[in-house]
Amino acid sequence: MNSRVTNASFTRNAIHFTSLHNTKLLSAQKEISSGMRFENASEAPIDYRRVRSLRTQFVNLQADKSSINLATSTLNTSVAYLQDASDLVSYSKTLIQQGIQALDSDERESLATEIDALLEQAKSIGLTKFNGNYLFSGTQSDRPPFDFSNSPYENGLPISNYQGSAQRSQTHIGESISIDTYYSGKEVFGASGRQPTVLAGLSGAKLGGGTDTVLGRATLQVKHTATTYFGGSGIATGTDSVSGDTVIGNIGVHTITIDDTSGTGAFGTISLNNGPAVSFTNSDTNLEVKGQDGGVVYVDTTAVTAGFSGTVNLQGTGTLSIDDGASTIPIGFAAQETVTDSATGRYVTIDSTNITRSGDDQLEFPGTSDLFQILKATADDLRNVRGLDSAGASDALNRRWTELDRAGSQIFAAMGQQSTSLKTMQTMEARVDDMMLSAETSISEVQGTDFPDAVIRMQNSQTLLQYTYAVTANVSSLGLLEFLR
Repeated sequence: MNSRVTNASFTRNAIHFTSLHNTKLLSAQKEISSGMRFENASEAPIDYRRVRSLRTQFVNLQADKSSINLATSTLNTSVAYLQDASDLVSYSKTLIQQGIQALDSDERESLATEIDALLEQAKSIGLTKFNGNYLFSGTQSDRPPFDFSNSPYENGLPISNYQGSAQRSQTHIGESISIDTYYSGKEVFGASGRQPTVLAGLSGAKLGGGTDTVLGRATLQVKHTATTYFGGSGIATGTDSVSGDTVIGNIGVHTITIDDTSGTGAFGTISLNNGPAVSFTNSDTNLEVKGQDGGVVYVDTTAVTAGFSGTVNLQGTGTLSIDDGASTIPIGFAAQETVTDSATGRYVTIDSTNITRSGDDQLEFPGTSDLFQILKATADDLRNVRGLDSAGASDALNRRWTELDRAGSQIFAAMGQQSTSLKTMQTMEARVDDMMLSAETSISEVQGTDFPDAVIRMQNSQTLLQYTYAVTANVSSLGLLEFLR
């Protein structure tokens, strides 16, 4: 049986091959113009899935780099301000050394004024913001770390209320790396840690060896309450004895020596603790007698026993207070007595065994003050607001120098940690850049057009399409006799 190609069959084949070659031609042209071998999953399912994975990886790397850049900017700013704080502390220590060597109060006042200015600068650093966040509030970087407005005072020093978080805020890079960015102001500028308590004064009080809880500094007020004389001398307390006597101690710690030179008690001499003899008469009701150790008693000699010459033991009682007399405890002449601040509930342990006189002793609690309080205390000690003697004032300034040295070490430690983090992020950024370049290269290799191959395919498709058009044209122009033949 003879078969022949019908006109309809020929037409279908012509359309099919024309469409096929035209599609391949357009595809090659598209690859060349776009530079991509495929755009849709249907064009290359396996390669498309690989490209999508690489693009996701690239986007994640871009996010990591953005986080690195932000963290780097934050830490660079923080390090710069910490350097300013470190310089500030170093300069303050220099001013303290000048203050110790200063010869007059005017020079020390000038140095104190400089410290005042440095304190304000330190406050400004503590409240530094970057990108709308506070650098030293930890995880609560949206709120000021310190409240310096109308700061309440405790024991003469302002309380710098820390309002931030004790935890550092972290920037997360990738799935397993975290970098500390916003540090806690309490960690950077706060108290360095309690050191042994310091007590300076002339009362004879000593530290009791307990665990003190008072912060900053305090005044230990040792007050006289009563004097009692023993023996048959007839000596009695004067009218100003309660408020004016300074002697404190158990029986026998202090003595009065009486010499009735009249033999009748009318007149004679009296001395305290082998101090200079003071003349008395039987009309003295409030005679002041001073001892060589600085003690003072007021006595009534109106009833001195006739002919009495000898030594009389006395006992002086008193109280202790660290809250300006708001609360007191009696002196028990014991190795450990707890004196409490009624306003705060904090306390200090005092050894009152050898207290011999009344007066104000100075207590300091090193390591419990933050940088701002240390600077305030430094200015106060340069002005000697506590009225210390020359040696005591120098000792106090030396202690401020030590406290500032510890504060500077804290700041330097934070600055060192942040510098290390910056070095780490520099390395991470270079690594992320390499990974991003690798991902881009892989995407280009998988999806990018192979231009020589695409050009060849385009030329082949164009040639075949032209050939199809030519054949179709020739067949379409055949006459009936030619077609039948």
